[in-house]
Amino acid sequence: MLYALSVVIILYRQQGAIFMKRLYLALISLSMLISFSVVAEPFIIKPQTQGEVTFVTGGVGEDERNAMQAMRADYNLNLLFSVKGTGEYISDVKVRITDSRGNILLESVSDGPMLFAKLKPGRYIVSVEREGHQVIDKTVTVKQRASLSFTWPQEQDD
Repeated sequence: MLYALSVVIILYRQQGAIFMKRLYLALISLSMLISFSVVAEPFIIKPQTQGEVTFVTGGVGEDERNAMQAMRADYNLNLLFSVKGTGEYISDVKVRITDSRGNILLESVSDGPMLFAKLKPGRYIVSVEREGHQVIDKTVTVKQRASLSFTWPQEQDD
């Protein structure tokens, strides 16, 4: 450390103002590089928990979709929401998962077209609702892994 400081002092005496300008530019470049790396950090989807159920939801945009796909293997129930015929993905879907006794295990609104949940093996009813549409109920048996897709009709243009 002492050696580096003495080198800086010697260079300053030799170069004067030119050295200070270069040092100033180097510090500005370094701070810009550091701030860019913070902005460019990969998107992280955080797991949520309700009771004994851990789940993630998202999938809007390429970064979120890739993050969700990377976590898919950690969850044994995978839900996907889309528009019939177009493949357009849907978010803001109300999701309720109940067990065979009618106990509500999960109640949430999707942040994107995907919701992955970690459930104990068993039989469940998954109810989903999109604003302005009827509720869709599907029964699923989760052993190791199960996937359900929910589709809604295309909106009619007035």
